[in-house]
Amino acid sequence: MASKYIHGYQEVEQERLVEQAKVIENQIFDFIDFSQVNRLLEIGSGVGAQTEILLKRFPHLSITGVEYESKQIEKAYKNLEKHGFDTDKVEFIHQDATQLSLEKEFDGAFICWVLEHVQNPQAILTSMKPCLRDGAMVVVTEVFNSTFYTYPERKEIQDYWKIYNDYQISIGGDPEVGAKLGSMLSDAGYKGIQLRSGGFHLDKREADQKRKVFSYWKNLMSSGAPNLMEENLITEKEVIAMQQAMDELREQEDSIFFYRFIQATAFK
Repeated sequence: MASKYIHGYQEVEQERLVEQAKVIENQIFDFIDFSQVNRLLEIGSGVGAQTEILLKRFPHLSITGVEYESKQIEKAYKNLEKHGFDTDKVEFIHQDATQLSLEKEFDGAFICWVLEHVQNPQAILTSMKPCLRDGAMVVVTEVFNSTFYTYPERKEIQDYWKIYNDYQISIGGDPEVGAKLGSMLSDAGYKGIQLRSGGFHLDKREADQKRKVFSYWKNLMSSGAPNLMEENLITEKEVIAMQQAMDELREQEDSIFFYRFIQATAFK
């Protein structure tokens, strides 16, 4: 696993993950169909933000979530109970996803915003394969951070984003892993691989959504600030400058927000 999680495990970050999942739910889940899946393996289940959406959209599912950080598991159970979901249908297991040891056989697997944070994402795709039944559907959604673009370009934002991504690489992550999903799944022996580019291209035509996404993205970028400042890679002044620039673009009529992620579907 990556030696350090860029976003950290503070309570404010745990809440941000839940909010993030809601903001980008449609872009991810409108293209997923687990209606024929009964037992789903979720890798990197975190605080249960995606688990909650999976249960809302596919209430028949029985989900086993694998998570590396015990703090996240504790929060995940609390989140699901808080929102009235039947936790009897969900089990969170504390394991390293590169060395899975699971008794159940699953007919589907779901990974979202996880492989970017680990040193060996290929090992996860390989490790989970014996846990899947033949024909099991696998859906992986991952970042492609070099596609991030805002207009008008602001140096405060671009400089911060480069430092943010360089730091993620330095701790063992990969901010471009989405572009590599096809090859990785193929190398792991999966079949029927299909790739889709999803994300945002927002301008004055969708002003309300644009404002919402600018706020969401500012919070995402800000979540890495504590680690970046702790490593003396950035100053508090630079963090505030980035945040102010994002706020200004959010309210600017002719501003543009653009970002693409990659979603892969494959089968065992």
